[in-house]
Amino acid sequence: MRFTWFIARRIIGQRSHRSNVSGPIITIGIIAIALGVITMLIAIGTGVGLQQKIGQKVAAFSGHIRVTTLDNSQRQETLKPLQNAQTIQTSLQQQANLSAVQSVAYVPGVILSQNAFDGIVFKGIDDSFNPEFFTFFADSEKASALGVQDIWISTELAKKLSLVIGDRVPLYFASEETTMPKRRSCNVVGLFTTGFLDYDNTYVLGHLDVVRSLYGWDNNQVGAFELFLSDSSDLSTQSDALYDSIDALVDVQHIEEQFPEIFNWIRLFGTNISLIIIIMIIVGGVNMITALLVLILEQTQLIGITRVMGASVRSLQQLFLIQGGYLIGVGLFWGNFIGLGLLFIQKQTGVISLDPATYYVSQVPVYMDVTTVMWLNGLTLLICLALLVLPSLIIARIAPTQALKINP
Repeated sequence: MRFTWFIARRIIGQRSHRSNVSGPIITIGIIAIALGVITMLIAIGTGVGLQQKIGQKVAAFSGHIRVTTLDNSQRQETLKPLQNAQTIQTSLQQQANLSAVQSVAYVPGVILSQNAFDGIVFKGIDDSFNPEFFTFFADSEKASALGVQDIWISTELAKKLSLVIGDRVPLYFASEETTMPKRRSCNVVGLFTTGFLDYDNTYVLGHLDVVRSLYGWDNNQVGAFELFLSDSSDLSTQSDALYDSIDALVDVQHIEEQFPEIFNWIRLFGTNISLIIIIMIIVGGVNMITALLVLILEQTQLIGITRVMGASVRSLQQLFLIQGGYLIGVGLFWGNFIGLGLLFIQKQTGVISLDPATYYVSQVPVYMDVTTVMWLNGLTLLICLALLVLPSLIIARIAPTQALKINP
């Protein structure tokens, strides 16, 4: 093995003197590995970043898990209240993985301005409302404390209805008790922007007491509880366990069940990332196979001399695999340097923007950790080295006597 490493170091050290034939091919192989790593890092960093950012935004608006009555299970509106809400809330707050729980109610209505009107979903909230919402969506300079007669609306809805902070607008709600809709007048005290057009065009945030007054609910009745979890990695299992722990006939749904179209879409990112990784590793491996074949054919006399001196075929195969591993390592170094540099620039500056109407975010989010980078580099190195075993087998077919022939 020392002999193999000695020869390999000498050959690698003379790499600047490579021939006109092998030089460009080896360079192309290194570039292919580097471009493949860059592409894979960007695909993973941006793809996982989009998945996490969109999931976090949906959870910030609606919580990870919703607990409501069975009557409300198939719709977003919560026209049927939860009874004994305080008892259920006490049970929920005993959950180990819970970070916050908020009382809400969703009811349909109409908002009216001097110039136009639009259908809305009024989301009633109270003091338990999770402040994480404002981290994602609200403009701190355009939001103030929510009173019973106050509402927050989206920037999009404000533009559509020509509303500004301080305006007083009437809201109308259907009622089973009367033929005419019920009216509540509220003051616009805050603006928010979620990036989800369905949310921004539809939802209005107001006080839960407005809903209670509309439908005659008491203070122990709410439309639903929205739960925020510290660890949301396995929502299906956690929602099932939560359902079993509640001593009441309720419906428990996590956000992937409430918004399947969004989460089915972002799951496609994982499929695309896997395809990109497979294709890039194969392309890089094929280029390295070509480069190693050229090296082997270029150094046939070296193979013949070492075979005559007693070197085994296996040691020569190791010799060329070490050279191939070195070339792969050079490609990995430059690929990581450039790829991680581009991701860092995007994370710090957000230079690449996106259309929120399509992607739900205004700029490309980036996620990357050391474990992912190490895993990606290790997988690329192992697969490319495994592919290089194939061209190294040609060494056994090179006869020493033929390799040492000197052409006249």
